[in-house]
Parts: sequence; C-alpha cells; structure tokens
Amino acid sequence: MTAIRYCGDAYRVLTGDGKSRIWWEFNLRFKTDGSPDGPPTGKPVILGSGMQGDRAAVVFSRPEEISTFIRRECP
Repeated sequence: MTAIRYCGDAYRVLTGDGKSRIWWEFNLRFKTDGSPDGPPTGKPVILGSGMQGDRAAVVFSRPEEISTFIRRECP
C-alpha cells in the first residue's frame, strides 16, 4: 500500500502494483500492529475482510503512520 486518498465519503487506496480501489469510508478500518508479526515501519498492508469482499483493514506498524498516508484529495 503506497497511499490513501480521502474524498467525499470514500477512500481510494493505492497499492504498490499501481492498482487502486475505492472503499466507502464506513467499510475501511485502520488498525495498528506493533508486534514482530506486524508490517514493517512505513509499509502498511491492506487485508480484505467481510463475507462479501466489501470491507478491508489497513494495518500500520504504529499510530503515527496513519496520518502520513491519508490525504484529503479528490481526483
């Protein structure tokens, strides 16, 4: 995951392979995992969740990283 853009009521998540996906803001969760099993610092990951594939969680290594990846920007 390389960036998150917020516009209106949705987030656009940009991934390292150049793809993007739009998630309704209520269906995208932000979490942290500072354990050795969590993502490396500066390299958050996105994990699908929900039975219909309409939800996901973005996992950061520490809370301070969240605000550096999310920007209010409309295409």
